[in-house]
Amino acid sequence: MERTLIADLKNNIGKEVRIRGRVDTVRDQGKIAFMIVRDRTGYVQCVAWIGNSEEILNKVKSTTLESIVDITGTVKEAKQVAAGYELEILGINVDSVSASPLPIVIEEEHSDNVSALDMRLDYRWIDLRSKKNNLMMSVATSMTAGLRDFCLRNDFKEIQAPRIISAASESGANVFEVKYFDRKAYLAQSPQFHKQMAMAADLERVFNVGPVFRAEKSFTTRHLTEYTSFDVEMAYIDSYKEVCHFEQEMIKSMLKDVKEKYGEDIKNVFGVEVIVPDGDFPYLTMKEAKEKLASKGVPSKEEGDFSPEEERAICEITKEETGCEFLFVIDYPYKNRAFYHMRNNENKDLALGYDLFWKGVEITTGAQREHRYEILKENAKERGLSEESLKDYLEYFKYGCPPHGGFAIGTERLLMKLLELNSVLETTYLPNTPNRLGKLINKN
Repeated sequence: MERTLIADLKNNIGKEVRIRGRVDTVRDQGKIAFMIVRDRTGYVQCVAWIGNSEEILNKVKSTTLESIVDITGTVKEAKQVAAGYELEILGINVDSVSASPLPIVIEEEHSDNVSALDMRLDYRWIDLRSKKNNLMMSVATSMTAGLRDFCLRNDFKEIQAPRIISAASESGANVFEVKYFDRKAYLAQSPQFHKQMAMAADLERVFNVGPVFRAEKSFTTRHLTEYTSFDVEMAYIDSYKEVCHFEQEMIKSMLKDVKEKYGEDIKNVFGVEVIVPDGDFPYLTMKEAKEKLASKGVPSKEEGDFSPEEERAICEITKEETGCEFLFVIDYPYKNRAFYHMRNNENKDLALGYDLFWKGVEITTGAQREHRYEILKENAKERGLSEESLKDYLEYFKYGCPPHGGFAIGTERLLMKLLELNSVLETTYLPNTPNRLGKLINKN
């Protein structure tokens, strides 16, 4: 007999079916026992009683929670059950017995307890069984699909840039060095160089979804040593603001998709209203943002960047003034940006780029890139980067490359803000951090 998904049982009243899933609850009531079984589509109450089979009844009673079961039975109307039906068990086979007790309580709240979160992450495959995390993974799938679909509808091609590269993609610092046969190589900090290669290859519009690696000893709620980046690059632009507009419309489209599919579930489970913005996102220059922060008594720690406190505050100010959860900040000092960002011709101290903030956190860095070979070489030299170390990259521009720009979004951070969770560790399938590689490192 083929498997029937639990969500389809309502269409099989009176029929004999076979379900397969995980034991969620067992209630022993003497001559009758109830077993709640779940699969990816929902939950069903299964019933065994002594009048049908004492052997089946005892097997149900003795089955440990979280075990995997294969059940045949008859779907019967049951008005006393919320679903309106239940499954009378005719046969049960335990495919996989779960040890008991579990190392964590699956549905227990843990976000504000670091030790509890660490324990849950050490048993992530069990933690992901919770209703909340199961929904989170569904939302993550829809979120990335929404970003990808928008790119595809706008004539973008998907590329897969290499993750092992010959030269560091940002700078010589914060990279993981790996042995590549008889030479050194690096885990990619970004697909940036290879996105720009696509511009030189006349692909014109590309996106890339994949892992990137940062050897930063950052123990924060927003940093990982390995995360998934959604990268976009587009050619023949006149201004970085075309890049901003594309990202704005892509995010609005994604949020609309997520809201239509999971909006009610997100509201019920996470208590978050998914808001799809109307119109354009507001812009502030770095100078304007710093002035607004100063007027509210928020101290500035660095002239050309924001502290986490400043990020939260400027988003609160912007939402209060405009009603929008998003904010583009532009006119960053060139010295604070990557060497491949284009300088502002009217003010060489500024870069033609932006950061996008959402709900108090930076989710994107984007820019118009420098596409002119000689100027790019000068910029690299100014930053102390040797031409030899960038030889392969610089060659992309030697034979002609159109004006272009792009951006990158960390999907775990985007999901964190979408669901208003406290940490990217919660929104990462299996997070790696400076003290975590699958599990906690050197745990005492």
